[in-house]
Amino acid sequence: MRKTAALFLAAVLIGITAGAQTKKETALFNKTVQKISVKSADKFLKKYPESVYAPEIARLKDSIIVSHNTSLIPREEALSKAGPCLDAVGWMKDCKEHILALDEGLGIRILKPDGSPLAEHAIPVYTLADDLSSIRLVTPLEILNPNPGRFYAHFAYLNESPGIREKEYVEVLYSPESDIVYNAMFYGKSLPAKPGESFRIEGQSPENIEGLTLSPEVAWLLESMGANPSLVPVSKADILTDASIAWWREKNPGAETSAGKLTFGTLDPESSLVERYKKTSKERGKSWNAALFDCRGWTVIVAANKTSGNYALVWAEPVCRNRARDKYLNAVFFESDGITLDLVYYKAKKTLKIKVSMANGSVRRIN
Repeated sequence: MRKTAALFLAAVLIGITAGAQTKKETALFNKTVQKISVKSADKFLKKYPESVYAPEIARLKDSIIVSHNTSLIPREEALSKAGPCLDAVGWMKDCKEHILALDEGLGIRILKPDGSPLAEHAIPVYTLADDLSSIRLVTPLEILNPNPGRFYAHFAYLNESPGIREKEYVEVLYSPESDIVYNAMFYGKSLPAKPGESFRIEGQSPENIEGLTLSPEVAWLLESMGANPSLVPVSKADILTDASIAWWREKNPGAETSAGKLTFGTLDPESSLVERYKKTSKERGKSWNAALFDCRGWTVIVAANKTSGNYALVWAEPVCRNRARDKYLNAVFFESDGITLDLVYYKAKKTLKIKVSMANGSVRRIN
């Protein structure tokens, strides 16, 4: 046993350069390594925080913490003892085995190894929706320590509801000891999942707002989400585009069918709509130039004012998926007055028109 300890100590010392360390510092290091414990490591680090030996002592301390907090209860056993739940894992607290169960609605149960209850908590569901109906667990429950010495239950879920316009992915760190929860969200448009994926979202995180001060736990969650290939960050230009189209659709609900007047939306010059407009051929009018193109699943008309240089969203409708069967917007052109913009639709062999005044937004329909 003494020979093993001596070899271990020698191996540790090989990687450490002896410099200006005092004899007392080196002696305490040797003593600490020979009988390493969290208490002895803390004693050394408190006395010699800038020591060349400090990184090795900190590493040994972390190894002890991890080994003392790693449950030996298999997931299958935890699930069988926990009963009906979303997931369950073994959890070590104060060097004693426990079971942590995650229930529907994000309830948390702390159990003894035999399944008898010890405590119950509830984690608030993190959502931007008003009518959430259910959640779906997409990352299994696990115990980890993203920050040295601190252990958390980690999992991720999707918020699901017919009323949720955008997909919401939530990643969680929960401390069973202090009943504190940290959340981070990624929300946006649902995309077709790739092989091996159960979902794919193109969007953004509200925690990534510029200038927002983050806790170490939330910063870790954001880093974790950044490494998730199922979460596709959307560019600022596309965020501006999505917001502009959503605003236009809200302000002009009957545009395609019955509205007698349109409210144009002013576009941010950094929007991808403006970027696409600049690259598209234009129809030239008296005060405005206009362009028709598809962008992010929408068929849009963007116009630029010749005097002010401002850009406006004139029209937005879903891209037609079946031109052989459905009506689709095929072309736009200005009439001779240079003010009236004609939207030309085709449906089978029939031509339909919507006339939009660029002066006041009034609409006339010709079927």
